[in-house]
Amino acid sequence: MTVQHVVLFKFPEDCGPELLDELREKVRAWPGVLPGIEVLRLGADFTGERTRGHQLLLYTEFGSKETLVAYQTHPHHQAFLSWVRENGGAPLAFDYVLDDSTVFVDRE
Repeated sequence: MTVQHVVLFKFPEDCGPELLDELREKVRAWPGVLPGIEVLRLGADFTGERTRGHQLLLYTEFGSKETLVAYQTHPHHQAFLSWVRENGGAPLAFDYVLDDSTVFVDRE
């Protein structure tokens, strides 16, 4: 089973590019530190439209719900989440299982 974890990050409009760069660096350090991440992507919308103020999207995949929970409860992830909130960030997360009821087209 694969579980997809998607997070949209919204920070105050005046946060500046340095804060978003710092977030990118924090996420870039996750492989080898946070357990169970099979896919890790982070990006900004290139159109600048329809984002409702969200600046970045985090996309991750895990092998099971238990692996996702281990990632979410890990002290390193908890420290990251605290940093996001301390800097005015409002993360919006969505988790779901990839299966026949959720995947309609796949590259494989």
